Formats: sequence, C-alpha cells, structure tokens
Amino acid sequence: MVDMDADWPLPRPINLFKDGRRAAVSPLLGSGSVASTFSSLATPVVAEAVRRARELATNCDAEGFHQLRVAFRKLRALYWAYSPYLGEEATARATEEFKRLAAVAGGTRDWDIAGDLLKSAQKSRASMGLLVAAAREKRAQTVVQSQTMIKSDEVEAFLNDVLHRAQMTLELSCNDLPIRAFAENRVRRAQRALKKRSRYASRNESAHEQDLHDVRKAGKKLRYLLEFFHPIIKGGQDRTIKELTSVQNKLGQFNDIAASEALIRHASFNNVPPEVVQESLQWLEKQKCRRMRAASRRVRTIAS
Repeated sequence: MVDMDADWPLPRPINLFKDGRRAAVSPLLGSGSVASTFSSLATPVVAEAVRRARELATNCDAEGFHQLRVAFRKLRALYWAYSPYLGEEATARATEEFKRLAAVAGGTRDWDIAGDLLKSAQKSRASMGLLVAAAREKRAQTVVQSQTMIKSDEVEAFLNDVLHRAQMTLELSCNDLPIRAFAENRVRRAQRALKKRSRYASRNESAHEQDLHDVRKAGKKLRYLLEFFHPIIKGGQDRTIKELTSVQNKLGQFNDIAASEALIRHASFNNVPPEVVQESLQWLEKQKCRRMRAASRRVRTIAS
C-alpha cells in the first residue's frame, strides 16, 4: 500500500503577501531575527497550500488532498513555535482554522486508505467487494464536500491575512531578537513534549489508541520544527529527523488502521449487508492489534 503519510519537501519561498512588501527569501541564517525569519518559513508553505487548493477544483487526486492537509499541519507547528510572540488568542484563532481546513482536506485521504485496506481484505474474503465499492462511493461524495468547502480564493485570502497580521505583530514585538536561541528553545520544548507523551504511552504494556495518537502528533510537530529550523540550530539534526520519520511510519501504519476502523464503524452502507461490515471490522481489529504492538515497541524506544 502506498505510504499516504509521507510529506513533501519545503519548496522555494514565493511572495504571497498582497500589500507589496517583500517576503524574506534568503536562506535562514543564525544571525537573523525571530521576526525576519517568519515569512521565509511560512511563505513557501502558504504557496503550497494555495496551489493545492486551486488544483482541487478540477483534480480529485488523493495526494493533492493529503499534501494540502500536510501544509496546514506545518502551519500549525510553525504558529506554535512563534506563539510566545504572536499571543495566545491570535495563535488559537489561526490554528483552529488550520485544523478545520486540514480535517476537510483529509476526508478524501481517509477514504482512500480505508479503501486500500479493504482491498487487501478482499483478497481472502470475496464478500468484501460490496464494501470496497461502497467505500469508493463514500470517497466520491467526500471529494464533492471538500471541493465545496475549500475555495482557493478564500483559502488564499485567509492565509495572506493571518500571516500578514502575524508578521506585523512579530516586527513590533521581537524584530531585534536573534533567531538561533529562540529556535533551539522551541525545538527543546517540542522534544520534551514528545518524551513526555512517549513515557506516558509506555507505562502500560499495551498503549491506548489515544496515547499513541498523541505521540504521533508530538513527533510530527518536532519533525516539522527540525525541518524548518535545520539551517539555524547548532548540531546536525539529520539523524534525529531520520529516526523520527521511522517512528512516524510505524505510528502512521497503526493510525491508518485505527482511523479506517472508526470511519467504517460510524458510516452507513445501505447496500452492504451488516454481516459484511462486521466482518471487515473484525479484520481491521486484528490488523490494528498487530500494528499497535509494533507501534508501542517503537514508542518505548523513544521513552527510554
């Protein structure tokens, strides 16, 4: 099955601010300020989000939906990093909308994953074909809903507005503060949060689903920050990013199963016999237990 949880590399910065100011496009340097680096980090992610949102109007490719979701996740991580100077209210307002848009974009990707898993089950259970077809229909319905709710012009206007406001706030509050100490501090905080989540999830022999999900989110935030601040912070972080990616892959495989089980359990399938739906849930439950054990082992390595 294709790894739908892979991320795209950060593209070259593009100026999307509409007030005529130039966004910083030079490589990040340790001698820069907290304020001056913000647009260099945020603008390419905004460019990716706007491009993906435009493409969704005519293209229902699963990867496009997924990468739009990733873009909003990256923006949430970046806003968390700068939240000490952006303020609690502004950060919460922006990140809640990032979260909402990510959820809308992610619906199609969720049905794609569920469909792929059901196809795997169908290889040994011919009756599962009805549910595979029903999942395709659900996916098509979700595409229409996402295209209706995600308007590229509205997304672009929203992103330019919140990033412009954030840039103005940062220039007023921390325009002369060096970036390196700030970046290292935020990365350390993200590392401590991941360690805390991992230790909590490792206390029991079998971790709960929500505990593993929390570890996965904390790991994503740390990896995004390391990718953002890699040119700034001291010490090579390539190995850490590689290790995080490996752990995230295991957690992602578990999350795919858990999310698909929940999706099918709460969906209604008018043309699928209940016993077929129940059979699929039993198969997913068995797969989930296996992947949970593998994910828990990787989490314990982080905790230790």
